[in-house]
Amino acid sequence: MDITAKSAALKVKDKLYTLAAALEEEHMLAVFRPQVQARFGQAVEVSRVDIEILRRRNQRCVLRYRVALAGAAQPVWRVIGKVYKANQGRQVYDDMRRLWRHGFDREAPDGISMPEPYEFLDELCMLLQEEVPGVPVKAFARKPENTAAFRLLARTLAKLHRSPLVPSAPFTVRELLTRCHPRHEFLALALPDLAPAIAGLVATAYELEASFGNIAMTPLHGDFHLGQVHLEGNRAWLIDYDALCYGDPASDLGNLLVFLRGKVKRAPGLPALLEAFLDEYFTLMDPAIRQRIPLHEGLTHLRRACKCLRLQEPGWEKKVRRMIERGVACLEAAKSNGHAAACLEDVFDDEEELVEAGEN
Repeated sequence: MDITAKSAALKVKDKLYTLAAALEEEHMLAVFRPQVQARFGQAVEVSRVDIEILRRRNQRCVLRYRVALAGAAQPVWRVIGKVYKANQGRQVYDDMRRLWRHGFDREAPDGISMPEPYEFLDELCMLLQEEVPGVPVKAFARKPENTAAFRLLARTLAKLHRSPLVPSAPFTVRELLTRCHPRHEFLALALPDLAPAIAGLVATAYELEASFGNIAMTPLHGDFHLGQVHLEGNRAWLIDYDALCYGDPASDLGNLLVFLRGKVKRAPGLPALLEAFLDEYFTLMDPAIRQRIPLHEGLTHLRRACKCLRLQEPGWEKKVRRMIERGVACLEAAKSNGHAAACLEDVFDDEEELVEAGEN
């Protein structure tokens, strides 16, 4: 591995204290040797391990391992490793195993699966999982004729939402607001003129949640967008379970819709694809979920505004103002019983996406 790349990966080494070992080929040769022999047979040897950094966050680092095999019909075993900070990651692995055993395995009759979770290595704080084939759904987003891909995307999300898994205590608006980083109170302090709008947005979110009464909660992906589902033919793989939780299924839909609305000028066929997605999803799920989507669009705008504050990239203040304005508009639509397809339909634009994978 290139030394410069390794040095860059270790800049925040205090949180990912095992990352140095995970990047060392000799160390990983020893780690993978028993894994390989258990999976491919005692006669198979590991001849080399190539390591690539895919994504680096403060909380985790995603690595691709190409494990070269000697004596096996399969010359290379491709594995994804996720290194977490101390005392994290085990729950993600446990939830993935439960999903794998409850309908998301490789032989799923509907063709909707997930990466096989191989093992959680406590000594490295690392989850090992299968690297899935296919390409992300975002590769299909520029052509309106790709409705089949978006219908499969919808069936994949609906399958997760219909799963009996209960991965956490319920995530209500209060818990969803804790995913703002930094918290919305700090955003109001940074831009005091927005403080009334931010306070109003939060108060309206709580008010709307109370008005909806008892909501049928489901497993939530927690960071659902077009990069989180890979397609190959009629098969789909749902990936990235770091934010898996339990709550209102409209939360995943709201996150996805905000993501899509920011792409429309660059992909003018998206409205037709979105229509196909929602049509397919609501053939499988309760139509009552639809009226709650604008609430979660509004919370997604607030969360992304907080991320703008954290990153403080050029023009961040202008982006925050636009996001808060749209968040407020979404909640007003929710109060008026507006549904997802109508919310903010006149403000599709090319707002730059802040996050396509990982932390929001």
